[in-house]
Amino acid sequence: MRTIFSGEAIDFSYNKKEPVLDGLTISITDKQIYGLLGPNGAGKSTLTKVMLGLENPQKGKLQWFNEYPNQSTKSRVGYVPQDLALIYDLSAYENVEFFGKLYNLKGERLKNQVRYALEFVGLWDERKQKPKKFSGGMKRRLNIACGIVHNPDVIILDEPTVGVDPQSRNRILDAILELNQLGTTIVYISHYMEEVEKICSHVGIIDKGTLLCEGKLSDVLEANTDQAILKLEFQQKGAAYAERLAEYTVIATDENTVELSVPKNNVSILSEIKARFGDEVKSFQYISPNLEQVFFKLTKKNLRD
Repeated sequence: MRTIFSGEAIDFSYNKKEPVLDGLTISITDKQIYGLLGPNGAGKSTLTKVMLGLENPQKGKLQWFNEYPNQSTKSRVGYVPQDLALIYDLSAYENVEFFGKLYNLKGERLKNQVRYALEFVGLWDERKQKPKKFSGGMKRRLNIACGIVHNPDVIILDEPTVGVDPQSRNRILDAILELNQLGTTIVYISHYMEEVEKICSHVGIIDKGTLLCEGKLSDVLEANTDQAILKLEFQQKGAAYAERLAEYTVIATDENTVELSVPKNNVSILSEIKARFGDEVKSFQYISPNLEQVFFKLTKKNLRD
């Protein structure tokens, strides 16, 4: 497979005392949907800035399409930031047109690409409206249209579904899958683990400025999951029970639930807990090993912390 982006031994820091990227090496190949995961402060945003040429690393080498970054390689990359990059005094059409002009699109090609981008995200009929009238999901879709108007070979999407309703989320995810099927390589940054598992072919997990693992999603799961999740629902607040389950690995509490990391296929733990708590356990759910387990194993953190 053709390498789209490669970074070797990248060092970056905003001050000399604390490295944000510490010898990070990463490789993304053609037509992947690459999920980039990491806890808050792991270095994801800084890595994105380095990839886009917005920050220069102190050490290391990076290439796009087997070339050192240049004007040509930059024109082949699209970016959809988490913070909406919209101009609210302009119509949806004018917003996308504005970004097309930034990529030197002109004349009929500009018109065709603006129409393509708006139709792709399902906003052509709303093209004359200003985004201040749009719902959160529509704004997110317009944000994507602005990032794909120049028909990039690769697009970086930073939290494209944050704050949207389930229907809009599904529409955005379907659009991302369609983009990939049309040949676009996707770099997908999200704290929604279920989204990454649903659409990504490959994943990389970053923490403290280093890449902890990288590869096909199925291979990462197979190599790193000897644990499953036992989700327990109690009659009362879960936080109180978490303290009484300290001998187990508690990975999350929410309202009346506690999630434990348990050895795969070990059912004896459930018997132990039932014998100990009896009717205080309202229900339980055994969740097969998944990406959340891998993430917790490697970082000792929950993704949304």
